Amino acid sequence: MPSNRISKIRTAARIADEVILSVPDFLRAGMTELQVASRIKKHIKKKGGHKESFRLIIASGKRSAMPHGYATNKVIRKNEIVMIDMGVHYDGYCSDITRMFWVGDNVETRLIASPPASNAPNRIKKIYNIIKSAQLKAIKMIRAGIPAAKIDKAVRKEFKRFGMEKYFTHSTGHGIGRKVHEDPRISIKSPERLKSGQIITIEPGLYFKNKFGIRIEDMVLVKKEGMRS
Repeated sequence: MPSNRISKIRTAARIADEVILSVPDFLRAGMTELQVASRIKKHIKKKGGHKESFRLIIASGKRSAMPHGYATNKVIRKNEIVMIDMGVHYDGYCSDITRMFWVGDNVETRLIASPPASNAPNRIKKIYNIIKSAQLKAIKMIRAGIPAAKIDKAVRKEFKRFGMEKYFTHSTGHGIGRKVHEDPRISIKSPERLKSGQIITIEPGLYFKNKFGIRIEDMVLVKKEGMRS
């Protein structure tokens, strides 16, 4: 395993963070999802990334209820939620991040954060905070030796507490490195235990068909005594 692997992945993650934070500067109602994807690709190269690490997911409005809503010609409208799942390929290594945005009824676009800093409706903020709570519980559990399935179960337990476990339709995360999806899989069916030095994603989400979906995804370095995000 190359000694500079973590450094390169960290650089890919930093570039992805910088790109995602630039989205409110250009995302506006009237743009298509593909236009947003094109701008993101340009920003990746501008920031020093080589290319995107996978096909960009830009899913607005009802399309955000699709976990893999790849960018289309759909026009983004006012008062719509937008899911952006993107990553950067840097010197042979990948990153992966998902953030949610709210396009308001004026020119303003804001990142949905916890506590919500946007003008998104209360129902959106409520679901976002439930997901963020589940993600933080999972991240706090991460350490070398813990079963991957235990982390996934913790996310599902948190969603069940709010009666929403049926809206979580995929696993909690995956390993990442030279490929955007590697072992270990953070799944309820996973037989693996986490190992020190692995980098994984934690990406819980809730998806309400024909309404909206929300996912939050971050990368975490597994360490012997804990983790580093």
